[in-house]
Amino acid sequence: MITLGKSIIIQPYRSTVKRVSMILLTQQEKEQISKTYPLYSQDGMAENAICIAKFFIGSWTWYILEGNFENGDFIMFGIVINGVGDEYGYVSLRELEGTNVRGFQVERDLYFEKCPLKNISDEQLQAFLTSIYSKAV
Repeated sequence: MITLGKSIIIQPYRSTVKRVSMILLTQQEKEQISKTYPLYSQDGMAENAICIAKFFIGSWTWYILEGNFENGDFIMFGIVINGVGDEYGYVSLRELEGTNVRGFQVERDLYFEKCPLKNISDEQLQAFLTSIYSKAV
């Protein structure tokens, strides 16, 4: 804080900015996912599995396929694309909501519409799917 004269106080911009966290999934959305796409419900569907949500931060993207309530949290299953080691895996909604990298937080792609994985326009995702499922043929 800087005081100029007797009545002017200037505070640094950074201290006046309050970041608002994005709600990644509403309670209603979590309930709908756990009923319609519970964990293990899309096993064996490969690239035809329906992706129901997309989250991102920097070069990391999570494509969510399923989810269930577990121990006070919402556990999701999907694919993470990060340019280092793309993989299927589980992720906690609480963990995503708590991620903060240099002031940036995980966001939800609000324009993403659920669709089969094979229909998503992401070259890294498609390369990952091809590397797994072309070997199975």
